[in-house]
Amino acid sequence: MQALEMEQAESLTGKHRRRARTKIGNGKSGNSASTSCLATMAQTRSFVGKVVVVAALTFLLMMGLASHSPDDGKSGDGPAVAKPPVSNGSANADNGVAATAQPNASPTTKVTAAPVPTTAPVPAAAATTPTTTTTQSGALPESRASEGFSAYSKFATIVPMPQVPLPEETQKEALGAKWGHWHFWDGDEDTRPPDDFTAKFPNRDVTAEEFPEDAWQGDAVFVNHILNDADQLITRAMEAIFTEYGHGKPLPNEKLAERMKMFHWDKVDLATQTTPPQKYGVGGNRGNGGWTTRRSYQGLVRRLLHAMMTQDTFTVVMGGHSAAVGQGNHFRQSYMMQFHKILQPIFARVGVKLITRNMGQGGMGTSHSAMGSGSIYGNCDLLIWDSGMTEKGDLDLIDLFLRQGLLSGDRVPVVWGGNFEVLRHLHENADVDVGEVGTGMDGVIMVESEAQAKTIPWAARYMACTDSAKDLCTTEPRFCAKCWIDRDDGVKPTTGQRDSPRGQVKWHPGWRSHQLQGRVLAFSVLDALSAAVNEWSEGTMGGPPLADDAWHVTDYYNNIRTKLRNLNDGHCKSISDKLPERMCTVPMQARTQYTPRANPEQTSLTSIIKPTSDGWVPKNNAELLYTGPDAHNTCYDIPDGELDVYAVVAGRRRHRNLEAGHEDENGNTPRHLDTTPALTPQHNLSTDGNVGNSNTQSSTDTLYATDDTEAKRQHRQLDDAIVPGKGWGVFDEPAGYCDGTFDAVCALQADNECALYGHHDARGALVGNELSGWLVMKLSDLVEGIIVLKLHTWHTDNESTLTQGWTSVNNQRTRNLRESPVHHQTSSIPQERNLMRSYDTPELPDAFVFEYAINGKITSLNKKDFLEKKKQVQRVVETITLLDDASFTSKPQDVEVAVRMRNCGRQCTFGVSHIYWA
Repeated sequence: MQALEMEQAESLTGKHRRRARTKIGNGKSGNSASTSCLATMAQTRSFVGKVVVVAALTFLLMMGLASHSPDDGKSGDGPAVAKPPVSNGSANADNGVAATAQPNASPTTKVTAAPVPTTAPVPAAAATTPTTTTTQSGALPESRASEGFSAYSKFATIVPMPQVPLPEETQKEALGAKWGHWHFWDGDEDTRPPDDFTAKFPNRDVTAEEFPEDAWQGDAVFVNHILNDADQLITRAMEAIFTEYGHGKPLPNEKLAERMKMFHWDKVDLATQTTPPQKYGVGGNRGNGGWTTRRSYQGLVRRLLHAMMTQDTFTVVMGGHSAAVGQGNHFRQSYMMQFHKILQPIFARVGVKLITRNMGQGGMGTSHSAMGSGSIYGNCDLLIWDSGMTEKGDLDLIDLFLRQGLLSGDRVPVVWGGNFEVLRHLHENADVDVGEVGTGMDGVIMVESEAQAKTIPWAARYMACTDSAKDLCTTEPRFCAKCWIDRDDGVKPTTGQRDSPRGQVKWHPGWRSHQLQGRVLAFSVLDALSAAVNEWSEGTMGGPPLADDAWHVTDYYNNIRTKLRNLNDGHCKSISDKLPERMCTVPMQARTQYTPRANPEQTSLTSIIKPTSDGWVPKNNAELLYTGPDAHNTCYDIPDGELDVYAVVAGRRRHRNLEAGHEDENGNTPRHLDTTPALTPQHNLSTDGNVGNSNTQSSTDTLYATDDTEAKRQHRQLDDAIVPGKGWGVFDEPAGYCDGTFDAVCALQADNECALYGHHDARGALVGNELSGWLVMKLSDLVEGIIVLKLHTWHTDNESTLTQGWTSVNNQRTRNLRESPVHHQTSSIPQERNLMRSYDTPELPDAFVFEYAINGKITSLNKKDFLEKKKQVQRVVETITLLDDASFTSKPQDVEVAVRMRNCGRQCTFGVSHIYWA
């Protein structure tokens, strides 16, 4: 890092320091003439000028110390330090920071002398973060606006994560002595702006002139010192990862160069390169870190700078198949969660809340989520496609996945993964930032014998074997996962537990492979974060804040999206035989009962269902078996003598009040579930509990008869009114907060055959049949004239539990003489819920009718028309397009959509799993 001499001198005067940007020489300081001169020389990069500045400041410093208040720092023989903030909790201060030997930096990291170390008390308040235009919701609150937006101690402390214990005191000190500590704290925290001043700017792009006077972004001491500590933290994290895989220092020069191959990213020129890099082509082993372009790499750096400058969230999302989601392993053993485990404390130190979502689903591709990416995946800064087993040749759907991820939400992510041809097309024609992640296997030490294997670090052992030792790699268990561990409180599931989870098959990688993949992903982001820190340091040599054009994203986003919306060629166009082609250029919204999904309560189908006259809507009644920590699981343990990378990066400035078994002042524990996340600004919670625009009454509210009206008009035919039905029920949606994040608890329920599995992957739906009546949904802000429904046409009659025993629609007799007859046949679809069930549409009665209504206008499809209109997009992805009309409306409007079946009784038991609209 570039440490400014002026800033180091200023740090000795505690709260009398001033920002280098404008406080010097802007008339607000006492000696404006002299300080203006000093500011001018400080902003030059001349060595002579720097010397003059240091000499002058030294003289001023001596004068300042003579009258320095003892309340502002320490005086005497030793150096003065800024007074630490007063703790409002009971935690003790972290005292006695030892001088440590810093491991050598990686080639991408620039390190300079550290500032005088200071100590600060560990705050008791829980970590919080700001929201952007769209709020991201995990298991803990994310808004920083409510209390101390700029309070560094509020969000930069390390909160324990489930099954990831913080190091013990002796271990912490030993690690600190070897690897180093985090020293930074904000001595002027009580003077920072308390409100979220960034929220009023598009994408939080605050201009340099608009930062408040006391904002840390313009405080030279704050900026220089946090960047210096961040640089050292990133360096030791990268070095710890190398050490974890047997490539730690000291090493001879040739070994230092060789180890870089493990995480090396090729920078390719897509203007001239028309085929994948060698390792990513046919027969390539993908064994390094990955490939990208120089422009795309800089795009990731820009987004990281933006997140740090605005104290924002940084969200990484993966959509993929069963191997990517981590089936066969615990959810927190999956590579996305291993990535999060290492980077979460590092991002917290630099003021950013990292959100990581493992959104993969077994046995499926990504199209069902991609069609509503902005709603289902949520806002993201880095979007990863990993569905090669299920979508490798579906270039149109890969293109759709990438485009919707880029068009939807309030951020435009970097995209990693997919087909090279598709990525190149988007990069060259829409300036999209692209890349692919490798496996890191080029750096894994080969096992040659049983004795030699014992010398390989635990993380890398048995991952690769020579031909003569291949039996060692095949006999070593790849998986370590437990379905149940007896608890001290005696709580037990009601269902017998499996010995091990399903999914432990040869095509699913084990925990070591997932951990390595997570480290590759972490190292890749750390490399970009290191570049961001260095760019910030070099960009503020003349004084902060960092120049707007280095980190603002609004114009950057707009350029990409404008080009995407006008990009009318590419593979995505091939979806036109299954889906509206305009999905390739129009951002979609969605609601679903599938999990995982971002902001699960706002993005559920049940959140948009129109209630019956008595206020009833379908509800997920599944409950968690218990709340609080799981029993200790040895599958997460790291053997004695092996390096714990998390302990290296999270060893200091922890939340002592949030250790296992303790609550913070808000009652939060490490497994606390925030089940009432804030709504997005586009939607408010209406009084009926549905997501909608509370300021606009739907123009269709008067179209539908209420039950009271129906009671007065018993003669009215059922076909003439669209009344919300009472027979649609939530099916197969798990208990908990299933948003794909590390801390969230999902599917921990009494009837789960593997209660501790932890995965969020489930195919929930609203299930009903003819007797269920109309399913009525409210869609907000429809403007492009697109509505698509995703169906499950293969449910069995016993899976519609609400209608069991019913003999009429809504189980009510009316004087409707033309009411359709009820059929009582039992479906022949297999009853068991497993991967072997049929997902084909069963034989429907010849008289079957599927009806849908848009704003009260009913369209009826007979059996033949329905089967022709229903499209099989992918396995388990059946869709029916209800509206594809660009002229439907000239401005955003709320629309009501209703669906039902007729002439089939309980035989046609369908599920509605998703609805998409634009």
